Amino acid sequence: MRALPRPFLALASAAAIIFLFSGPVSAQPAQSSIGVFDLQKVFADSQRGKEVKKALEADFKKRQDELKKKEDEIKKLSTELRQLASSGSASNDDLRKKDENLKNKVMAYQEQLAAYNEEMRKAEEQKMKPLMDSVVQAAGELAKSRGYLVVLETQRSGVVFALETMDMTAEIIKAIDKKK
Repeated sequence: MRALPRPFLALASAAAIIFLFSGPVSAQPAQSSIGVFDLQKVFADSQRGKEVKKALEADFKKRQDELKKKEDEIKKLSTELRQLASSGSASNDDLRKKDENLKNKVMAYQEQLAAYNEEMRKAEEQKMKPLMDSVVQAAGELAKSRGYLVVLETQRSGVVFALETMDMTAEIIKAIDKKK
């Protein structure tokens, strides 16, 4: 029999502990002391999240276009090299030179792509920080007003199920867009 993965065991243990200490089962559901929200949905659906995404896209559009051109050029050179090699009309020396040229372009492209991705990550982090700070503040305020002891982000915390009454996503979106 295969052993269960550690995250599943941890989740099952947590569920068992919650069940054991939850008290007697009654007809009325107990008030939850846990709140959840979907950070990706907050970023995607909030006005501030949309503005950050639009600003990032505008900042990096030119570089994306340049990288796309280089990628297309590499694809074209690769296709030409394959056709030339299969036709047998080029000398081995010509094929070697074209192959070396292609490899150099691929390496340069990969370096530019890595630099672009790192630059994009840093810019995202910088532009998202104020939004993330607002999300944390809004979640904290909502948690206090609802009497939650814990608030979990659904994607990263491994939440498999949560009652709709525990979901604070819509209210967080309203709160951060209001503070705009």
